[in-house]
Amino acid sequence: MTGRTSDTGATSPAGSPALRREPYPHALLDGLLDDDTATRILDWLERQGSWTVERTGLYEQYRCTNVLDLLFTRSAGLGTTLLRVAERLEEFFGRPVERRRIEVGAHKLVAGQYIRTHTDVPHDLTETHRAVVSLASTATPVTGGELLLQHSRSAVEDAVRVRAVHNRAVLMELSDRSFHSVLPVQSGIRYSLVLSYWAADGREQPHRGRHPRAVPAPLLDFLERIGAHEVTHAGRRAAARGHRVRRRPLSDHLLGTHAILRSWGCDPDVCTAGLFHGVYGPLGLGTALLSPDARAPLREAIGPQAEQLVHLYTVLDRRTDRPAPDGRFVAGVLGEAETAVLDGRTVAGVFLISWASLREQVPGIALSGAEAEEILGRLELFGSLIPAPAVADITATLCS
Repeated sequence: MTGRTSDTGATSPAGSPALRREPYPHALLDGLLDDDTATRILDWLERQGSWTVERTGLYEQYRCTNVLDLLFTRSAGLGTTLLRVAERLEEFFGRPVERRRIEVGAHKLVAGQYIRTHTDVPHDLTETHRAVVSLASTATPVTGGELLLQHSRSAVEDAVRVRAVHNRAVLMELSDRSFHSVLPVQSGIRYSLVLSYWAADGREQPHRGRHPRAVPAPLLDFLERIGAHEVTHAGRRAAARGHRVRRRPLSDHLLGTHAILRSWGCDPDVCTAGLFHGVYGPLGLGTALLSPDARAPLREAIGPQAEQLVHLYTVLDRRTDRPAPDGRFVAGVLGEAETAVLDGRTVAGVFLISWASLREQVPGIALSGAEAEEILGRLELFGSLIPAPAVADITATLCS
């Protein structure tokens, strides 16, 4: 499908599949949900949904914070619906879909709210396919708020435009080509039910992927089991420096930090620790996925050396480390009066993880002259314990 497109005549009844290849694999359907189910879900969202406003550089919308309650509302029939949508995805895209892993979200956009152009590139922990169902009251029809499926970030004029019509659905295969946006709502309330699915056939995703497939499967499984893809990465350290940090799953940040450490040629334990560096709660803040008082599960999963680095990332006061007479280092521990005595390789590893974490959030970091001088001094202090590519990256960033 090319050229400027409206959704007039573009949808297919739920009984007649029609997969479209442009601008990327997708299907448009009227009546994906049966009429009674769609009406009951809309009624629940209007009457019982709890909403919080979200404003970022990418979107302004309301997110339903109690959407999981909808799964336990028998009258809504959502549980059965999720399985039926999985069947439709398989029918359209020709790939088996997981039944044990389905996520549900709901959004609300009112006049003036929007979603800017973006693409949700799937990696090992995020969905591969998505179904977005528009829900709107006939009493207050929505104007504006069209969902655009675009060939590129700037391609708006020739986008596939999907109006916010009640019980109209878009099934999408996510990739680095799946650019989409939502135009500002002009009037009415645009509700959307967002259903996320994972392909089960183990094939490579149809994208280059931001994160290299260098993470062992057991580590990815463990990261998923502790819920790293279910919590939002807050980016407090970067935000404290005045940088804007986008909302995304914590797993995305952890995988990105791991990729940076690998690109620097860091020790495998340092790379693995980077993959889990926030799970005890960064510097005592944020959501702890694992308790620092019960460290055995992570130690068994990633090994004692890597787990020690993860723990030290959380508890070490990295501003206080200094060399000791015997070639080791002394550093303060948050919340404790006594200092820790550590070997140089361990302290350097925590430093590398900290820097890679910040670099992953903000590729170009603006530091004060005093901060830059401190970092360069630490590079000199650690010497050969820091891989040359990391030294080059840090130096280029600080001196640019």
